[in-house]
Amino acid sequence: MAAYDVREGVWNPTMPLLFQRGIGSGHRAFTPTALRQLLINAPAATGLTDADGEALTFSPHDFRRIFVTDAIMNGLPPHIAQVICGHKSVDTTIGYKAVRPA
Repeated sequence: MAAYDVREGVWNPTMPLLFQRGIGSGHRAFTPTALRQLLINAPAATGLTDADGEALTFSPHDFRRIFVTDAIMNGLPPHIAQVICGHKSVDTTIGYKAVRPA
């Protein structure tokens, strides 16, 4: 599916997209604004709070960190995760990997 890049102002070539929705008879990518709004609304609807009693919040960047942690912990070599994330240094990718004691 082709997706419009709002930051670059161009249509990207056809490719599989992770976040998409049906519009009419086709599918379109969610816009960054729509994704952010979903990330605001979902935790608010659950009523979940952090340790301080504040409502949970997520950003799109949080999911990059979750992806890197999960991928590396399940065997993806860090240098491959680096390429997927577009990091210049594998040290940046390793910094994304959040491993906590069990």
